[in-house]
Amino acid sequence: MKYLFIDDHELETIDNLARKLHQPEKFANNVVIRPEYRWENAGIQIRTTPVWLPDEGVFKMIYLTSAEGKDAEAGVTVDVTGAPQGMESYACYATSTDGINWEKPTLGLHDYPMPTWRGTPIGKENNILPSAQGLLQGPIYDPHDPDPRRRFKGLRYGGGELRSMASADFLHWEALNIPSLPSQDESHLTYNAEKRLFIAAVKRRGPYGRAWHLITSPDFEQWQEHGLIFHADQEDQEIGNQRLQRFFDDPAYLKPVFNRPEEWRTDVYNFPIFPYEGLYLATPVMHHWSGKHSPLYENVDSRKSVELTASRDLRHWTRVANRAPFLEQSPVGDGSAYDTGQTLITNTPVVRNNELWFYYLGFRYRCMSVSDTLRRNYLDSSALAVARLRLDGFVSLKGGLEWGSVLTKPIEVTGANLHLNTDSWRGKVLVEVIDAATGQPIPGYTRNESRPAVINSIDATVRWQSKADLVDLLGKTVRLRFHLWQAELYAFWFSEGKQQ
Repeated sequence: MKYLFIDDHELETIDNLARKLHQPEKFANNVVIRPEYRWENAGIQIRTTPVWLPDEGVFKMIYLTSAEGKDAEAGVTVDVTGAPQGMESYACYATSTDGINWEKPTLGLHDYPMPTWRGTPIGKENNILPSAQGLLQGPIYDPHDPDPRRRFKGLRYGGGELRSMASADFLHWEALNIPSLPSQDESHLTYNAEKRLFIAAVKRRGPYGRAWHLITSPDFEQWQEHGLIFHADQEDQEIGNQRLQRFFDDPAYLKPVFNRPEEWRTDVYNFPIFPYEGLYLATPVMHHWSGKHSPLYENVDSRKSVELTASRDLRHWTRVANRAPFLEQSPVGDGSAYDTGQTLITNTPVVRNNELWFYYLGFRYRCMSVSDTLRRNYLDSSALAVARLRLDGFVSLKGGLEWGSVLTKPIEVTGANLHLNTDSWRGKVLVEVIDAATGQPIPGYTRNESRPAVINSIDATVRWQSKADLVDLLGKTVRLRFHLWQAELYAFWFSEGKQQ
């Protein structure tokens, strides 16, 4: 298990170091799934990270689409909410060997009734999965279930409830005879494979609007309710107003269509949870209202920002880095970015190429004027993209021009080698090992005997002048003090075996 610096759970004191939140990088050409075909021409939706299947060496995903219906050829009409009428939705299938370049294979499972815009029949030449319709929370890969018919699992939303679904092959889905889970229209499903625990975060009402409740299951059959676990508070209202104001003040960003300051507020639109190195992290999508939209004023225009929070028990959550944004909406720029109107993030990152890959949805708008709807500006409105983060790179402790240090609480030496994830190639990291009982540095492992780590590495091994490892201290309880000068420290951990 690695020790991260996301919170103070394992730390005693921090002296002259800054805790820094790192945002995933939105690299060039990072859109991986976008609308291409008639049955997905308006946009796509996804809440679950693509599944990596090691035996097949492939990523697989199911995404939902939004598309114009057959009446669109005669012209666009709007309903009483101002949205285009006759829109349709489909569940679709895609695969990739690298997580970046995706294929949408022809499956022949659904007879699509409409032709291409050029009049060519489509028929079964599509990637539509009819049995997965509405499966937004999933698929989850479960290698532990003894029933191969339940290898993949998911939740389908409808009518204020989530219905359990399962599949043997990812392509053919069946409803399970399990009581449904009450939820509003947004939810997230995650599987902690180490603890064999299914985790459902479901949206319900809370003190400031949208809030999140927890439901868990050890077997995807018996579910236990744990109540409210996360909601916005008064500080979120103040932060949300500041973030929202930027979209009206800064011409680089897309302004919301509706602006009613008396209706400004912040609630929590999504709450994806995932296990990471012995703790749970979540990326709450904070939803900053700018005003209810006409003509019915039932829903709201808004902007969104993704934050980071941490928990040891899934019930009590610590806000990270003073609620600084972890993922933000992009400026309009040259118009190629999708995430100018709103951003949603999937349930868990993927570890790939020694990085964490976060898949997220970008939307070109949250609300649209009726005139823009009639001009069909809703086409090609959302896409799936990837942002990359250094492995373990959520938060670092950063030292400046003067030395700083961090002292851990007592921990057991569980391996002969001590490893660091650090960026110290412009500076130094020194490590001393302190006797937890006496508070004194242990001879051979003092600061003066530590060999400086001057490196940018996700896995640097610590050495001392006369000690190549910690084999003499195995099983003992110690404290570690890390000294940093112009360096950043992301994580540390022990491993077994003598240093080669």
